[in-house]
Amino acid sequence: MSQYEMAFNEIASHLNLTDHVVKGNMFGAKCLKINKKAFAMFYQEEMVFKLPAEESLMSLEGVRTFEPMPGRPMNGWVQVPNRHSGQWEELSVKALNYVRQLN
Repeated sequence: MSQYEMAFNEIASHLNLTDHVVKGNMFGAKCLKINKKAFAMFYQEEMVFKLPAEESLMSLEGVRTFEPMPGRPMNGWVQVPNRHSGQWEELSVKALNYVRQLN
């Protein structure tokens, strides 16, 4: 298990205790869900977050719109490289709060 997958698992454990978040799967990758809705995903050693449009992370180096298949971008989902893993927990909480308010 890589250090980045361990970071994902630590975030999942913390959010499970504080917010009753559960792990699931999406596109064959591990994800985090609240009320059966995914808000974060560990994908190819990076994290992907569902965030509001005004939460622009595109200024961070390497951040891009998530494309589960080339040429098929998913609006509202942002892929954050592992060089920014120190921000993953904060972004997970932002994504959780955003998806929670959508319900």
